[in-house]
Amino acid sequence: MLDRLRELGPLVRIRFGGSPAWLTTCEDTLAAAFRDAESLPPPLVYRAGIEPLIGETFQSMDGERHRLFRRLATPSFRPRALDRLDDTIFVEVAHELIDRFADDGHADLVRQFSEKYPHIVIARLLGLPRDEEDRFASWVVGILDFSGNPTRAVQCRDELWTYLDPVIEDRLAKPRDDVISHLLHADEDGVRMTSAQVKSHVALMFSAGAATTHDSIGNLIYGVASSDGCWERLRAEPELRRGAIEEALRWEAAISFLPRLTRPDRSIELAGTTIEPSTFVIMGIAAANHDPAVRENPHAFDIMRPPDRTMTFGYGERSCPGMHLAKKEIRVTLDALLERLPGLRLSDPEAAAPCGTIFRHPELLEVSF
Repeated sequence: MLDRLRELGPLVRIRFGGSPAWLTTCEDTLAAAFRDAESLPPPLVYRAGIEPLIGETFQSMDGERHRLFRRLATPSFRPRALDRLDDTIFVEVAHELIDRFADDGHADLVRQFSEKYPHIVIARLLGLPRDEEDRFASWVVGILDFSGNPTRAVQCRDELWTYLDPVIEDRLAKPRDDVISHLLHADEDGVRMTSAQVKSHVALMFSAGAATTHDSIGNLIYGVASSDGCWERLRAEPELRRGAIEEALRWEAAISFLPRLTRPDRSIELAGTTIEPSTFVIMGIAAANHDPAVRENPHAFDIMRPPDRTMTFGYGERSCPGMHLAKKEIRVTLDALLERLPGLRLSDPEAAAPCGTIFRHPELLEVSF
């Protein structure tokens, strides 16, 4: 469908939520749209989406306030900070999960691995007790289903807030080397986060960061396992794994489309088209990553493809600040799975294929090894 729409032009008319909207279909147009955060401000969508549930975060802020709180919220996930961070937590969690099924010779790697791994890693980075990790995962699932089951989402939010209140009080009095302590005590130009803002950003880490990483891990496993000989080749040639990860992030992005709204007080020009005020522009990440004008044979999963720019984590000053953490988690999980599960193959390749429109991931990954 995206290939057919791209033939109509770089920006095409569609309907989104029942209303007229525009979809970007090629990489150049999407990059231009991402760069123009003034005309297509991300906060307009976030304020109408997750903010009513978890409160204000840097995602729903504009201008200098966004930049200030982004710096406050993300110091632990910048590249140099992650390079200094010991891999122990990431590796331990991967092997703990694999230990539960390694002797079985088969597993559903969604239910038994990918949907658990990023939530547990974030819980440990936050310094939360290990015996509470399953509760956090259930709260996150409830919060993410805000549009489908708002009553359950509010209940999960309230339970998470109640749990975090004494934790925050403890970290204020006795800081530790964990992310909650860093959020509470970080200072930018004399500004610190309030306890309420820390809770909102913890919820954001779980809901935005963990969920998309879970999807990306599943998409990577599917891509490698569905390509003949690829699993064993990556076991034998570790130097190819980084390219496989980058290719999987391009080939099957966890978020295929990202909605943006034009400002209510002005129209904008994009790809030679005038777009009216308060109109949705759908950022076609999947379309851009499969743009044949940019890369040859874009629908193929090719771990030898030379790395280049992709739109998977956004582009420009509002690109995803969690991309470096996500890539570290994906790298560690791929290493662990390749090491522990030789001869891995999909039991039902058709059932394992990623699905979904906006969020893309396998619903199950039944494998034998």
